[in-house]
Amino acid sequence: MSGEPRAWLASLKEMGMQPGLERTATLLARLKMPQQNFPSVHVAGSNGKGSCCAILANAFTLTGTCTGLFSSPHLCSENERVRVDGVPISDELFDDCLSKIIQVSSQSPKTTPTYYEATFLVAMLAFSSLGVERAIIETGLGGRLDATRLVDADCTILTELALEHTEYLGNTLAEIAGEKVAIVRQGRPFIASWTYDAEARSVIESAVRDHNNAWWWRADRSVAIRFAESNQPFRPLPPVVDFDGWIPYKKEAAMLARTAAMAMNEYSVYEAIELAVNHTHWPGRMQWLDYEGVPILLDAAHNPSGMARTCEQIRLQKSRDESPMPGAILIGCTQQNEMHDFLHPLAEMIVDGRIEHIFVTQPSQGRRAPVDSNELAEAIAEHGLQINLRTVEDSKDAFIEAHNQILKLDSSTPVPLLCIGSLYLIGDILKIVKEDSLDAMNTLIPIQGEDGTDPIA
Repeated sequence: MSGEPRAWLASLKEMGMQPGLERTATLLARLKMPQQNFPSVHVAGSNGKGSCCAILANAFTLTGTCTGLFSSPHLCSENERVRVDGVPISDELFDDCLSKIIQVSSQSPKTTPTYYEATFLVAMLAFSSLGVERAIIETGLGGRLDATRLVDADCTILTELALEHTEYLGNTLAEIAGEKVAIVRQGRPFIASWTYDAEARSVIESAVRDHNNAWWWRADRSVAIRFAESNQPFRPLPPVVDFDGWIPYKKEAAMLARTAAMAMNEYSVYEAIELAVNHTHWPGRMQWLDYEGVPILLDAAHNPSGMARTCEQIRLQKSRDESPMPGAILIGCTQQNEMHDFLHPLAEMIVDGRIEHIFVTQPSQGRRAPVDSNELAEAIAEHGLQINLRTVEDSKDAFIEAHNQILKLDSSTPVPLLCIGSLYLIGDILKIVKEDSLDAMNTLIPIQGEDGTDPIA
């Protein structure tokens, strides 16, 4: 890994977040508009957008299309933000693209991108140089002023909305919807995850001119409904089997991806979605691994609705005997606007699962400051839980203690250790257990294993 380009990239973190399109547009023009060399699907939302992007990208790859995936943030290496056919690009290519960006940014007038914008520009250059035929692009923050809005998108997707980054996006779901729905490309297909917030729905529908070319994906009805038909009073409801009002992110992400493929008339991709789901490895999102005999479950639940979804999925898997309840929890998070709402689903799961051991730590410093471990422990204690609550500031020390606690509970058949909270915490854990290599960050599980057979079959 070359030092100079990465040192320049790291220095950009001092700029912080500066939403806007002008810097990136200027640099793309100086780089000869690499983003116009391939069509893109552009995805925004609060929860589930990464999973949707990964599944859709893999479905395109599985049908023989060279596919690029841009996502953020990363867990362990910046290379993870730029994948081609599921594989993070090499250090050499990443640094070569950075060098080109450094060169054009110094031209007069000097134009310096933010850290996030620089990684996006790397993706556009890398995709263009590798002959990518289709790109799947995840927004970073919002949509209206996000650098990714400059891609040539022939389809856009809006996943589940939640109150997040309110200091930038607004204090209501409607305001946040207005920022995110700005990714819509008029005249091209648009798919949105249904929201029960009527004001947010109105904002989203008002942003789209052609209501025959836009669809609501309704998980509660397992159907996509055109905007033009969404308010018909007596539309028939399709039969829904075994729906209890809740759907895992991965399933909803797959359905959004499938709806998008159908809207784009990409029928082979539509047919490949189920295969893509089974062959998608999305690190840090409900990820299971084994470390020294202990099953570890990792999930980057970064906001209240994400925490609620994760805890509900764990409880559902326990009720179906798919996996046991965790024996201990390791948690660390970044600042939350509503800490009580963030912790409430976890507290319910702790009570329901009779989990007694909670370890509180601080993730590595990332884009957002971590919550002090003592402060987080106090917030957990306010829920009145009968638990053994231990604060360990260093995330590595905390993981080791939590891992040892699991073995103390049952060394012969250890129950899982749940590591949850900030994406930065999950990155810390992956480094500790040595699952942080670029190979470990591949999002596509090959169809053929070493013995020539499908490892998932």
